[in-house]
Amino acid sequence: MSTFNMTENRKLAAQNETKLLFDFFALVKTARILSENNATYVGKLVNFFNLFQEIKREYDDITIKIIADHFFINDKLVSFDDRGLSGAAAVVAEWKILGIGGIRFASAITIDELGKFFRFIADLKPAGEKLETLHEDLKTHGLTSVEILSSQEMEEMAPEISEDERQRFRKMARVTFFKALSTVEEILVDTLNDKEISIAKTKRIVHSLIDHVTKDESSLLELAAIKNFDDYTFAHSTNVCVYALTVGVRLSLDRPRLSQLGMAALFHDLGKIKLPADLIRKPEAFDENDWVQMQQHPFLGAKTILRNLKFNLHTARSARVAMEHHINNDFTGYPKLRLERRPKNLFSKIISIVDTFDAMTSGRVYIKRKINPDEVFKKMRFQMQIKFDPFLLKIFNDIIGIYPAGSLVLLNSEEIAMILTNNEADKARPIIKIVGNRNGLLEKPSWVNLATAEHRHRRILRIIDPDRYGIDIKDFVLQD
Repeated sequence: MSTFNMTENRKLAAQNETKLLFDFFALVKTARILSENNATYVGKLVNFFNLFQEIKREYDDITIKIIADHFFINDKLVSFDDRGLSGAAAVVAEWKILGIGGIRFASAITIDELGKFFRFIADLKPAGEKLETLHEDLKTHGLTSVEILSSQEMEEMAPEISEDERQRFRKMARVTFFKALSTVEEILVDTLNDKEISIAKTKRIVHSLIDHVTKDESSLLELAAIKNFDDYTFAHSTNVCVYALTVGVRLSLDRPRLSQLGMAALFHDLGKIKLPADLIRKPEAFDENDWVQMQQHPFLGAKTILRNLKFNLHTARSARVAMEHHINNDFTGYPKLRLERRPKNLFSKIISIVDTFDAMTSGRVYIKRKINPDEVFKKMRFQMQIKFDPFLLKIFNDIIGIYPAGSLVLLNSEEIAMILTNNEADKARPIIKIVGNRNGLLEKPSWVNLATAEHRHRRILRIIDPDRYGIDIKDFVLQD
């Protein structure tokens, strides 16, 4: 199986190719609710076929592919907006259960065959179908111009990263991450002194983070897992930026929107700098008066961003996110909306999720007790209809995985290991760094891919609390 690089020199889908993908998922959903003779359905089918005819001049066939949660038309990456994402979400979730990774259409396909295919794909039941039988079912329906591709086949197309490359990425990640920490510190100091914040410098660090997330998200997620940096305020904003950009890349947002998302993430808590320092650092639980003060920070943040930054699209997006990131899906939360209740911006929805996750797993400011990531996700899923966007929460949960990067785990071999990165094909068997055994910590930790045959005898028993064993995760993440 040939591979291609999804992050370097990749081609983006053209406008008509992007529209074809949007229309594909919209047509699948339409076929589920309207009859084949319905005028609306027929109109959508004709439009799709005409667009297909226009695009096929460039290709022998047209393939819709999902590789590592990225969407492609042939080998061109499709950048989704909110409309496209909502159209694809339910269909792709069912495809994953069935093991479908893509659809290939022969360029000679007729409109009648397309019509039959959309009725066929719309009728699939994830619980009652198997990928192995779908190929025969296509032939039975006379659909010889369509091929269903397996998700395993698509995953094999994802580029492999060697251990040497992974080590190099991790070292580069540390440099980028600590530059981001320094930039956040500078932003907060300038804000405190009512100085103008440098958009250019902030953009540069955000773009460095974007470059790194698109190459190797796991090495930055490792660093975001460190919750005991000296100043949590700087680390929190940087962590939220890393998490938000990772979600944005999974959503295939284009670079300008990733840039806006990253900047909004760095600035989302800027209003806290205007609150009393002893409130932010208060070790005890907040009383009612503390909460009244704390709930001012979204408004203070939006006001500070608009006053201290030159106004442009990045500034406007950042101010809106600062204002909205504690407003829930049902418009509860804070600040209270007294005028028109408009749906939250996509960036605000993303940052609301990742901000909550980082705060709860850190045990700082609002939540004084650190909570394990799996327990945090359980709590967030319970609240998602009220507080969070369910689709975005699922994406972020998939990114973090069963065993988040930077977690410490106990193996059945009585070894202690740190999670380095997830294996997309088998998230229960990630790539790990073995750091200790029953005799104590190892002088030279070893990297192990639990998905390979030679390490199948090892398996993870559970996540363990490093504090209980007197272990500082930071020592292992920053060690090489």
